[in-house]
Amino acid sequence: MGIEKIKAFVLKTIPYRESSGIFYLLTEHHGLVHGIARGIRRKTTSASFLERGFLIETLLYVKPNRELHTMGDAHVTEYFPSTRRDIVKSAMRDAAFETILTAVSIGFPSPELYFVVMRLLTLLENQPCNNPGLLWGFYREFSSILGFGLDCNDCITCSENLHNFSNSYLLVDKGGFVCKNCAQGKDMRNMIPSSVLAGLTLDGFGELLNNITVIESRRITRLFASYCHYHCEKVLEHKALDFLDIVLAEDNQVLDV
Repeated sequence: MGIEKIKAFVLKTIPYRESSGIFYLLTEHHGLVHGIARGIRRKTTSASFLERGFLIETLLYVKPNRELHTMGDAHVTEYFPSTRRDIVKSAMRDAAFETILTAVSIGFPSPELYFVVMRLLTLLENQPCNNPGLLWGFYREFSSILGFGLDCNDCITCSENLHNFSNSYLLVDKGGFVCKNCAQGKDMRNMIPSSVLAGLTLDGFGELLNNITVIESRRITRLFASYCHYHCEKVLEHKALDFLDIVLAEDNQVLDV
């Protein structure tokens, strides 16, 4: 049995018995792990029960061939207060977490994914909450890490530069974007504005998007999520996306991003 001091994002929490908790953690070197912290809910400190979205430091007692490892003393290093108190930000965070929990295998080491989550939470914390490009950028980078990344520059059929067109179309089952000349039927449910493609190529997770309505942002978010889950061959429960739809629908306006 090895004992390691690690940093991890809390992706999910489950109360266990009267005083303990089971935590789904994303770590840099061990990937997704499950840990049990015995008696943590009995403590009187502010970190007595670690919440989803916290970045924590903890001792992890790693047992070979076990899916549930024991956690030692844990404390919060960052709790991302702006995201924690804003329902739109937290819904986007949870949508990203649901994708990881659904599609990533336990123990799959991925430093890249750890830092993509760090980047997403940092941007959510410091940028306007109504920027859907943050979540779309996560989906793009997530798909790249898992080996089915999206080329936002060229049509997968004719290799024409997509930025020469006002709209492109994401064909989920084909694994990429096609220009409007190659799109058969031009299904508007698969349409992606050129501003979205341009935003996805930026380091800021689509920070220059503009004139995207709430209805459009919900459609595009679902499309990117479907792309990830289709190629992971996983079924998404959509709980966070359903909630995101509800909170965005309360104010159907053009998003100022």
